[in-house]
Amino acid sequence: MYYFKRAGLLAVAVIVTMSGQTAPGQTSLVTGMGNFSHVVSNLDKSIAFYRDVLGLELTAPPAPFSDNPAIMKLGNTPGAQSHIAVMKIPGAAFGVELIDYKDIDRKPAHPRFQDPGAANLAILVKDVDAVATRLKEAGAHILTAAGAPVEVQGIEKGFFAQDPDGFVIEVTQLNSLPAAASKTSGNVFGASVEITIADTDQTVKFYRDLLGFQLRVGDAFNGNKLMADTAGTPGAQFRQSSGNIPGTAVRLTLIEFKDIDRKPLSMRVQDPGAALLQLRVQDVDAAVNKLKAGGATVVSTGGEPVTMGNRKLAIVRDPNNLFLELLPAQ
Repeated sequence: MYYFKRAGLLAVAVIVTMSGQTAPGQTSLVTGMGNFSHVVSNLDKSIAFYRDVLGLELTAPPAPFSDNPAIMKLGNTPGAQSHIAVMKIPGAAFGVELIDYKDIDRKPAHPRFQDPGAANLAILVKDVDAVATRLKEAGAHILTAAGAPVEVQGIEKGFFAQDPDGFVIEVTQLNSLPAAASKTSGNVFGASVEITIADTDQTVKFYRDLLGFQLRVGDAFNGNKLMADTAGTPGAQFRQSSGNIPGTAVRLTLIEFKDIDRKPLSMRVQDPGAALLQLRVQDVDAAVNKLKAGGATVVSTGGEPVTMGNRKLAIVRDPNNLFLELLPAQ
C-alpha cells in the first residue's frame, strides 16, 4: 500500500492501492478503467509532445486511418476515418489514448482549465524542472503565472501547461518522493485525472448515484491566490471533490470554478479537444439503460450500445458534456 500526498490545486489527495469499494448497500456500475482518451488535431504532433516532452511511452506505432463502421457508430461519426496511438504512463494504471479523425467536419475546442467539460491529466515526476525546460523548448503554452514551476505549501513543486490541442497538463514533483518513484526508470511515476465541472452537487449526484463512485465532496470554495495563479486561473476560487474510480487506484478529481469566466464545452467526439474517460462496467446494456433513465445522453448511433466483435460498447455524456466510453469488464 502506498500514498501520495499532493497539494497544489488538488489539495491533499491520497492515492491508495485498493479495490475501489462502494458504500454499504450501494452497487457500483463501474468495475474498472480503460484509458483516458484525447481527440487531437494531428496524431504525429501529439505523439511527439507526450513522448518526447512529457516522457510517456508509445506502446506501438499507430495503425493507418481506418473507416471501421462499428467505430463510426460508437462515436456517431458517420463517414469518418480514425486512428489512435496509446501512450503508456509509467507507474499509472491507465494510459493516454490519442485519437485523430479525418473525412468529417471538425471544430477544435481548445478548452481552458476553468471551462466545464475540460478533462486534464495530472502527472507525477521526479524532476519537474526538466519537464518545464522541454515544454518551453517545444513552444508549449505555460499556464502558471510565474512561467516556471512553483513551490506550493512546502509539499510540492509544480506547474500547469497545455498540449497542442489545449488539454491541460499538471506536472508535479513532490518534495519527498514516495517509494513508488523508484519503480519507474524514467521521470514519470504516476498520474491521475481531473475534470472541470459546472456544478458540484449535480455532478456528484451523477457519479455517485448512477455510477457508484465514492467521492469526498468539497464543502467550500478555496480562494488561495498562489494555487489559482499556478493553475493559470487568476482571481478564481475553486471547489474540488475526489475519489478513486471504482475497481482502481486511479484518482478522479472534480473541480468547480467561480469568479472567473467559464464557457461550458459542448463538443462532438471528432472535435480536437474532446476527451473520453473509458470506464469498465459489468453489463454495458444495463449501464446504458440506467444512465439514460438518469438523464444521460447516449452519443452512440441510435442511442444504443454498439457491437464490436464479441463485446458491446457505448459512449454517453456526463452532466458537463464529458464523454464516458463504457467498456465491458475484463
